[in-house]
Parts: sequence; C-alpha cells; structure tokens
Amino acid sequence: MVFTGTYEHAIDAKCRIAIPSDIRRMLQREQGGDDAGPVVLYAVLGGAETICLYTEAGYRRLSEELRGSGLDPEELLAYEDLFYAMSRPVELDKAGRVRLPDHLLERTGLSGDVALTGAGDHMKIRDKVAWQARLDAVLTQTPGVLVNPRLLTGRRKDRAGD
Repeated sequence: MVFTGTYEHAIDAKCRIAIPSDIRRMLQREQGGDDAGPVVLYAVLGGAETICLYTEAGYRRLSEELRGSGLDPEELLAYEDLFYAMSRPVELDKAGRVRLPDHLLERTGLSGDVALTGAGDHMKIRDKVAWQARLDAVLTQTPGVLVNPRLLTGRRKDRAGD
C-alpha cells in the first residue's frame, strides 16, 4: 500500500484523529474487507515533531529491515530500544478515528490542527502550520525538487559524458 496526499485534520480533545475515508477504504481492502476485523495501525515517533502511522504489514516489514540492516549491534540495540518503546498499535474506531498515544503527543507537541501527509509506506502527522511553512520553503528554495526523477537521471548521464 502506498500512502499519498495531504489532508488537513484536527486532533480532538480525546486525542483522536480521523483517517480520511479514501485511506480507510484502502486499509480495509488491504486487510481483506469488512469481515477481517478492526484495522490496526502502528503509531511511531517520527522525529521531534512528527508521528508516523504504519500498517501492520508495513511495521512488520520495517522491523525485519532493522534486523538485516547491517548496523553495528550496539547502534541497532540503541535504536531498537527507542523505536519499539516509542511505538504503539492503535485501532480504527467505527467512526474511522485512531486515538494517538499520549506519550507521542507529549513528545511531539502535536495538538489541534495537523496535516496528515502520505509518505509512501506510511503516513505522517505534523503540525499544519509547520508543514505549510516547510512546503513553501522547499518549493521556493528548490523549485525543481518535483522534476520527474527520470528526467534527472538522463541529465546526470549527459553530464557524466562531458
């Protein structure tokens, strides 16, 4: 499953965020339909100001990649100590919301208006104003950032021949 798009939502007083209906439908399909039981996502600390949401399969894949990462055992242990301690499964309720863990909300400072953004294999929850500022800055400072990578590859090959 590939997560895309930007959705503006709010974290409510009960620490819940609504998952957009199109994403809920994809999650339900991936899990096997309405009879497969509740949809579970994994809420993970994604940095100082971000909470990431992974599907169960995505979280499992990430865990397997960690084991085979080739990191020094001490580095891997230190990372895993934090990664797993700062992760928690969250279940979609009947209204399509997930309750975000208190410890992640406290650590990130997220509340109120947020942006839920697709990030390929997961979604990110970020402060709405900070996301807009980052988006504006990147698009202003590097206007070619969204150039098709296939075009960039061709340009690199041309320059290598010079």
